[in-house]
Amino acid sequence: MQKKFFSNLALSLSLNLLIKPFSVLVIDAGVQTLLGNEVYGKYFVLLSLTLIFNIFLDFGINNFTIRHIAQEDDKLGNHFNNVIVLRLILFVLYSILVLITALALGYNNYDFYLLFILICTQFLIQTIAFIRSIFAGLHLFTLDTIVSVIDRFLLIVLVGGTMWLNPGKITLSYFVQAQLICYLATLIFAIIILFLRFKPPALEFNWGYSIGIIRKSAPYAILILLMLLYNRSDAILLRQLHPKGEFQAGLYAKGYRLLDALYMFGMIFAGMLYPMFSRLLHKKSNEIVDLLQLSAKLLIGGSLGIAFIGIVNANVIMKTIYKQQQDSGAESILMWLLLAFTMMSVNFIFGTLLTASGKLSALNRISIFGVLFSIVFNLLFSSEYGAIGCAVVAFGTQALVSCLLYFTSYKNLNLSLDAHTIFRILGVGGFLAMLYFAFQIPMNTGIKFWGSSMICLFAMFVFSIIDVKAIKRTWMLKSETQ
Repeated sequence: MQKKFFSNLALSLSLNLLIKPFSVLVIDAGVQTLLGNEVYGKYFVLLSLTLIFNIFLDFGINNFTIRHIAQEDDKLGNHFNNVIVLRLILFVLYSILVLITALALGYNNYDFYLLFILICTQFLIQTIAFIRSIFAGLHLFTLDTIVSVIDRFLLIVLVGGTMWLNPGKITLSYFVQAQLICYLATLIFAIIILFLRFKPPALEFNWGYSIGIIRKSAPYAILILLMLLYNRSDAILLRQLHPKGEFQAGLYAKGYRLLDALYMFGMIFAGMLYPMFSRLLHKKSNEIVDLLQLSAKLLIGGSLGIAFIGIVNANVIMKTIYKQQQDSGAESILMWLLLAFTMMSVNFIFGTLLTASGKLSALNRISIFGVLFSIVFNLLFSSEYGAIGCAVVAFGTQALVSCLLYFTSYKNLNLSLDAHTIFRILGVGGFLAMLYFAFQIPMNTGIKFWGSSMICLFAMFVFSIIDVKAIKRTWMLKSETQ
């Protein structure tokens, strides 16, 4: 089992590291460079709107499917029948919610055209995720991993090839249509593989079964909706409130793109922690204390190191990703969003811990505070300060949520970071903060990048953020949960 775990993990990380960051930082960034901030800002806002209501396409069905199929794989046909019909019903509800919101926001006909394509794309994404959840429930992890990256690989080939051979063909309409085609091709591939292994079921619908799924998943769905609101509503408000809303949204997207890439790795980390936290909480094992301290040092300490390197080299990073396009304020936006990621790293740990313990009511209350904070302060600052205001509010929102999650974990579970761990995290943070000013002296960009990276690595070892023996023990623990 341990060998299987390591092989699956290695394949998943390898494919995701090779394909997804390239897609985000090269293809998406390249499209924005060609289209400009204002045009891409329109896309970023519309995408954010479809993502906020995305939970109504899933409603926790995928997580339920993984658990259900893993325990009772003989009921795959019945489950598949009901869920497919339920998804079609949810798709109609989702489409209505998104379009009514767009109508209320005063979007024009071209916005609705793009929005319709993005709505269909989100439906394809969630349907692919559902089929992947079946593969995961049946422990077909290699197949699940391959399907997870096909869409992005196709996008790299299709859009990347066009950018190389005929960049003038790249328009916003072309970009959203290309994504739709790539996801549709991936879904067709996934369905063919599924039906080659299992007999295609006849569609039928059981209201009782479907309502049971929704009732069990509702608390998770509400939590995800609230999290999406405080993470994604800022771009929508920015477009509505600022005189140059679409341009500012495009500027914000430039910094947010790197945050998205980092968020992906944080989610991989959280996905590994969830079953371990769940198992140890169920067993009431004291090992959870050690796991909590280790994960905090790795993720929070690591995020501080990433933020340090990113902030010191913000100018180089933006020039590398966006080539000749340099916008005033873009570096500052990136810096604040990198600081927001350090707060998000706390959320990955303690949010996952509270989710594993079933404290969904507490999580929803915390998320409501996050939504209120984000909306109120974006209403106050977006119109005057634009994208940089959104970035500062994003940092403040994540800081508030992280503090609430930390103290809620201590209050409800009596679990928190010990003094030893806090000292090491604060130590590495303080050490890097002091050295930041040393890098303000003009120097060669290569020396600055490699110098900041080596100093960061040095700090990780000096403050024992990287503990090889503890990491090895954690891998062993993770393998037991598979």
